[in-house]
Amino acid sequence: MEAAGGRALPCLLAAVGLLSALSAAGTLFLLAQWRELGAALRELEAARPAAGNGSLRRPPGGPGPGPLPDLLAGPGPAAARSKRSRRGERARGHVRAESEEMLMMMTYSMVPVRVMVDLCNSTKGICLTGPPGPPGPPGLDGLPGYNGSDGVPGIPGQKGEPGINGKRGKIGVPGPKGDQGQKGEPGEVGLPGKDGMPGGKGARGAKGEKGDANNDVILEGSKGEPGPPGPPGPPGPPGPPGKRKGKGKAQLQENIYSSKCTGETCAVPNDDTLAGKAEDRTPGPSKKAECVITSVGSPVHFVSVQQTFGTWMREPANISDERIWLTMHFSGNSIKEYENSNALLNDSYRIINITGFFYGCGHAVQNNHLYYQKGGTNVILKLGLDRASLGTLLIENALYHGRNYLFSNSKTYFNVAVDEKGLWIIYASSTDENIIVAHIDEETFSVIRHINTTYPKSKAGNAFIACGIMYVTDTKDMTVSFAFDLLKEKQIDARFELRSSQSVLAMLSYSLRDKNLYTWENGSLMVYPVHFG
Repeated sequence: MEAAGGRALPCLLAAVGLLSALSAAGTLFLLAQWRELGAALRELEAARPAAGNGSLRRPPGGPGPGPLPDLLAGPGPAAARSKRSRRGERARGHVRAESEEMLMMMTYSMVPVRVMVDLCNSTKGICLTGPPGPPGPPGLDGLPGYNGSDGVPGIPGQKGEPGINGKRGKIGVPGPKGDQGQKGEPGEVGLPGKDGMPGGKGARGAKGEKGDANNDVILEGSKGEPGPPGPPGPPGPPGPPGKRKGKGKAQLQENIYSSKCTGETCAVPNDDTLAGKAEDRTPGPSKKAECVITSVGSPVHFVSVQQTFGTWMREPANISDERIWLTMHFSGNSIKEYENSNALLNDSYRIINITGFFYGCGHAVQNNHLYYQKGGTNVILKLGLDRASLGTLLIENALYHGRNYLFSNSKTYFNVAVDEKGLWIIYASSTDENIIVAHIDEETFSVIRHINTTYPKSKAGNAFIACGIMYVTDTKDMTVSFAFDLLKEKQIDARFELRSSQSVLAMLSYSLRDKNLYTWENGSLMVYPVHFG
């Protein structure tokens, strides 16, 4: 910018000098013309008589060099009457005066004002000047000047006081979608939603690999050598007289060691205190074998519902109580109570609202109380069905939330079981994820003992307890592949086929009421007869 300004300045000075030279030349030209005009006027004045002048002079009383009233006055009336013979000459003088007037006007417009003033003052009033005219209109705007260079930045001032908060602006346009955040912690399990429409039948899955034949079953060892004979016992009371051929003795032994499981016979399936005496008397089967399940029969279809998951329960001890209870889905805050099986077939029921909400499909009814897991906690609740009563039992070191179920197929963390030996709770240890069984005192609702089966939950599909023995199915819920004696705390040899269907087995429970297995298979309530060995 400074270089451009340096080039423009000489051009500007040259233009001013040129204009000054032209003005000076014009002034000299006008002065020469003015002298010729002045000489012509003096000759005209000398030729005209003094009496009849239409003189161009200023009146005697006028101010010194001031303007004249008229520039070229015409001849007076007296001169016209006395000198008619010289009319032609006067006419030519008049035309000359008009020409001179026009020349003077052109001169005024071309000669600067200062020069004209000096000229009028030096010629004894030849110039005529009137009052000053009104101011002329403003001239056109000139060309914009060049931008100046930026100045040196000044010293920054002190920080001012914060201003008042302005009004909230309008909501802007939504910004672009941000990156996906980290996965949050799973929330608590919500209440079940409304029943959806049943889905279509899925495609058959691929055939799985053949499993291990023994499935980690540890067989019992062979019978040991007989021990030394003990000291003779005291003589017993005399028995009744027997028959000659020993028929009574054989009949008595047959009654004692019958293969049927009736009354309290199954109450001590693991008690071997009489094993030695039984072997001495007869080589028949032991007491223990009478309460070990060897197989199950074909299932009997009871009724169908529209829920894939659920539990159905009956009173195991009071046979006269024909009520049936159903929990729909694996989570909810109420249960259905049916008066009997006919009411279930007709779908006639009443709703019982429970405390909190249940979770899973491992609930049980015993002595008019409902046992269930309080959803989202490791607490088992004992709810009175006919009267308002509630008991709580905390199961420590148990898995109870997230997707780490005890039985994944049925979405269950805790499985409550009732059999001839009492009340049990099956759960998974949070330490090693093995299956643990807690023996429960029903009256005080407290844990008598915890039994570690050392069997991993990852190999289990479901489980039930009968005669103090826990039976565990494989992950497809088709075969019982593991059995554990909870009274002796050791594994036993028991393996049998449970079912051939691959449908979802949501519930598997042993009923002390009729010694059958109750199941909930993809919405079908089934009953399996049990065969003890």
